[in-house]
Amino acid sequence: MPAIDLSFLLENPSNTEATGTLTVDPLAPLSMNTSVPGKHFQTETTPPKRQLYGMIENAFGLHFGWSKGAFGYKLKQALADEAEADVSISGTRSRNYQPLLAPYYELELAKAPDTETYDDTQWLHKWRDTAQVRASASNQDWRGVQDKPGNYGYGKTPVQREYVVADGAWIYDVCTTESAGSALRAALKAPRGPLYLGTSDGWVDARFRFTSE
Repeated sequence: MPAIDLSFLLENPSNTEATGTLTVDPLAPLSMNTSVPGKHFQTETTPPKRQLYGMIENAFGLHFGWSKGAFGYKLKQALADEAEADVSISGTRSRNYQPLLAPYYELELAKAPDTETYDDTQWLHKWRDTAQVRASASNQDWRGVQDKPGNYGYGKTPVQREYVVADGAWIYDVCTTESAGSALRAALKAPRGPLYLGTSDGWVDARFRFTSE
């Protein structure tokens, strides 16, 4: 697989002299929740920009997430520092992360499809530690519980998750640089990671083209 050119990260992201169109086609119902998890996960009916940038990061292979710990954080911070990008990568939780690529792609919704929503009942597997109540953690590394037998376990809670079904694609006007646009077009043609919005099963197809094409 050919390498993806990330040299555009060394350019000034404010020189957005190029324009184009980003088309995002949903391949499955999407649940794009942005609120604090509770008994009901309500979806957005239009993709949040933060999740769109996450999708773009996946295409470039840059979406390491916090599961990679300090490695993913330091690499993203190093890229931002090298590019002198005006972004903030702070905190240790994903909701605090400001997308690295946001300065290079200004997204403006141009056309939205008709949508309808429905609720689905699911079992939420929550990690429960009787010594420290950490019920909000859905996943737990087995290495973190070896020394405390009997003090942990998974609980199951029924929750309602809302999904949106879109009758068509979301289309965005994009302001970018020539090199960043070319890199995005190539990355979406052969993405390094799965393209999804919201949950990992909310698969989408995305493509970019310049206005001049």
